[in-house]
Amino acid sequence: MTAMNPWAASYVADLEAAAAALPADRRAELVAEVEAHLRHAMAEPLTDQEARNVVDRLGDPRDLVAEAAADLPTPAPAGGGSASEIVALLLMGIGGLALPLLAPAVGVMIMATASRWTARQVRTTWLILGIGGLALVAGLGLLAFADPTSTAAVRAGLLLLGVLFVVGPASALYAATRPRPA
Repeated sequence: MTAMNPWAASYVADLEAAAAALPADRRAELVAEVEAHLRHAMAEPLTDQEARNVVDRLGDPRDLVAEAAADLPTPAPAGGGSASEIVALLLMGIGGLALPLLAPAVGVMIMATASRWTARQVRTTWLILGIGGLALVAGLGLLAFADPTSTAAVRAGLLLLGVLFVVGPASALYAATRPRPA
């Protein structure tokens, strides 16, 4: 392999220093991408000024690192869920059975104030648990109690199915916000 142009080599060294805070795999990927770009752009012999122009077009290495860091997922806060997060999930799930629409609305307000939840997670949870859960539980309740031939076991089973539908997604959403082991 041919030696890298001194301007390119200097830029890569600056990039490696600036990328020290990135996770090792993302740092290696970024440096490899930039090195490949520079080798391709400087495949033909360039004058000193042309080589400087190629490097200058890449911009400040710190800007590339900041851009790469912005693409990384934001880690969830360390530790377990706070009491307010657990209350929010309970209100969104089981609370919706006791106080339809009101309990899930309060749960959404709690979720919206917690830093662990993204706006998309709050909206999705509201749709699944608040509206979808209410509709399912109401539908199953009507089905179970409207049919005079249904037994208590069928009624209880349909209501339990509704509760599981509400609690299951709440648990999955909570698990998705937990920190992942390194």
